[in-house]
Amino acid sequence: MEIMAAVLVMFGIIAVRVISFFYPDWKAIKGEYLSERRHIGYSVLGIGVLLVMFILSQLILRI
Repeated sequence: MEIMAAVLVMFGIIAVRVISFFYPDWKAIKGEYLSERRHIGYSVLGIGVLLVMFILSQLILRI
């Protein structure tokens, strides 16, 4: 169970980087520039995914 929890947290950490950093830059490279509000929204979404993964890992460790 500890390994599964660690994998979930690692997935969350990777998702934060991809969602909040690489995805907005990838959209800019494609020519679709994001407003400041959408850019902040993607950052919040990335942190939210990490938070959900942390909560799931804690639930798994309690089982």
